Amino acid sequence: MEPKNKALIILLLACLPTVAYANGGGPLLLFISGSAFIFGQVWILFIETLLLKKASGLNTKTTFKHVFFANLVSTIIVGLGFPFLLAAITAFGMELPQPYGGYASALGTWIYDSAPYIKYLGYISLAWLLVTFILTVFCEKAFYKWYWRKVDFTPSFSINKFIWQAHAVCG
Repeated sequence: MEPKNKALIILLLACLPTVAYANGGGPLLLFISGSAFIFGQVWILFIETLLLKKASGLNTKTTFKHVFFANLVSTIIVGLGFPFLLAAITAFGMELPQPYGGYASALGTWIYDSAPYIKYLGYISLAWLLVTFILTVFCEKAFYKWYWRKVDFTPSFSINKFIWQAHAVCG
């Protein structure tokens, strides 16, 4: 058999799934929040661009650029960064003796086989999603204030009103 064919066969075999007996899992909030922020971006960018264009009178290309950067920053910091930080902190807390390790597991929304308080993880995730929603509002507001000073844009509208309206629609 040629070395080229051997390499191809080895590569194909390496890609085949294997049976694992691991107790895999992860933080439910990170899965939910990451999915919501990443897959919802088209809708969010569309609505926020329309609202900013209407409020500011800027052209569509400029408003899209402003909205895109604000959402990129808030997605990295709040949508993915906050749940990852929470998961990392509570992962260490899970090493505490029971019941405290179980509490840390639940607060970090860690979902895995035999996770304590697993029936409450959906509710805890919803509470954390509310926190991420509020943090997103404040993160984007801070970004807009900084970015608009940088590009020398002075809004003739309330930033608070714009941010809360945009997030109420996209929510």
